[in-house]
Amino acid sequence: MENKTSKYFKYALGEIFLVVIGILIALQINNWNENRKKHQLKVFYMNSIKNDLTKDTLDINHIIKLQRADNKASDEYLNRMLDTLSTIDTIINIAKNEYDFKFTVKREYANNTFNTLISTGNIELLDKELTQKLMDLNSIQQDQLERFYSHMGYFERIMSDYLQNYPIYDSIPENTVVGKILWDDIDEKQLVGSFTSILGLRKFMFKNSISGHLRVKDQSIEVLNLIDKLLEE
Repeated sequence: MENKTSKYFKYALGEIFLVVIGILIALQINNWNENRKKHQLKVFYMNSIKNDLTKDTLDINHIIKLQRADNKASDEYLNRMLDTLSTIDTIINIAKNEYDFKFTVKREYANNTFNTLISTGNIELLDKELTQKLMDLNSIQQDQLERFYSHMGYFERIMSDYLQNYPIYDSIPENTVVGKILWDDIDEKQLVGSFTSILGLRKFMFKNSISGHLRVKDQSIEVLNLIDKLLEE
């Protein structure tokens, strides 16, 4: 009886041992699968961020090119207006027929992936260094947009005051009654002051915009370089 009990006890221990080993193996496989899924999701997010920042960098390069050209044009207009041979007719012709009041700006950044990471809590999947750089980039982006909209708001108020006195109607010929009423007997001092303010403020706005975009671009490149490094590991 004692021999049978001993054998049964050993058999039971063996069964328990096998069950425990099986559970541990199953847990290990499950952990491996979970880690694999997390790694795949991490790689997906990094590639998505990379696409966003690459698009942003191209957009920034394009906008900076346009704004630098715009500032160059503003300088040329100002130089013509300040020339000793310039007359009030020169300034009127520039304001009325030559100057393009339309311009191109970047109003937002491609940060959908970053916002998704924050809202879902999946930001924790990323490496700490990458997370910190993304946080820094987002802070720089928000600062740039806030500065831009502040300058833009002031510029729009100046433009609104200008347009009340000198509306822009490209399709109205000069020899029509409307065209004559709008531009005949204008207040020369007011026109020169308002138009010069618009040129100066527009240059200031774009100069700050370019500076901000370059900061965003530099930080974006840092993030892109880090992502490439992490993806190679």
